Amino acid sequence: MNIKKLSIIFPIYNEEKTIEKTLLEWKNTLDKLSINYEMIIAEDGSTDKTKEVLKKILIKNKKKFVSNIKNKKRGYANAVRSSIKIAKGEYILSVDSDGQCDPKDFKKFWNKRFLLSDSVIIGHRFKRSDSLQRLLMSKFFLLFHRILFFSNIHDPSCPYIFCKSSFLKKINPFLKFMVEGFWWGFVAICLKKNIKIHQIKINHRIRISGNTNVFHLSKIPSIALRNIIGLIKLRLININY
Repeated sequence: MNIKKLSIIFPIYNEEKTIEKTLLEWKNTLDKLSINYEMIIAEDGSTDKTKEVLKKILIKNKKKFVSNIKNKKRGYANAVRSSIKIAKGEYILSVDSDGQCDPKDFKKFWNKRFLLSDSVIIGHRFKRSDSLQRLLMSKFFLLFHRILFFSNIHDPSCPYIFCKSSFLKKINPFLKFMVEGFWWGFVAICLKKNIKIHQIKINHRIRISGNTNVFHLSKIPSIALRNIIGLIKLRLININY
């Protein structure tokens, strides 16, 4: 049996101009590290030509890429959660697919995998290349998150997450409470369960094309309310696994 050591989840939405470069950059980095891995394509019903680009990549790289492509949009959280279910690796890494997560940083994570028997590792974007609106939203939720979970985590929304597959599969059902702020919920569960969180500084690159998915101003109040309610539920419910 060809047992995978690592599963990497790439949630993807409308990245037709950059997705091929991003995925191949990651593939080249992992090949140099000689890891037995799979790359799970968690495509989320893109409305541009992203799916066409991905299908060509999948045909050329059948041994390394796993398709999790859907015609209809299911949302970031569901794209990631469904990918967690099918992941076959001993370890799972999840990174965003906009090219801002630098694959060169992964070696630092991989070299510390021995820590993951009783902990998780997350990235810390100490210099974020994001819009002012996105940064302000993150600062607000960071304050709320720290108050609610007595946290000192620098960057709980960071999409650069590395942990044991067995742990992520156990908590996957509880991640349904966070629709947009998915990794806020992941960190919250870790804090509740007294799982040690190691933080590694990572390079956060400027997007070379397209725009980060920033919500329209009129939708921000409802999004904020959903995520506040989601975090409160995670604070109050009993998380047994």
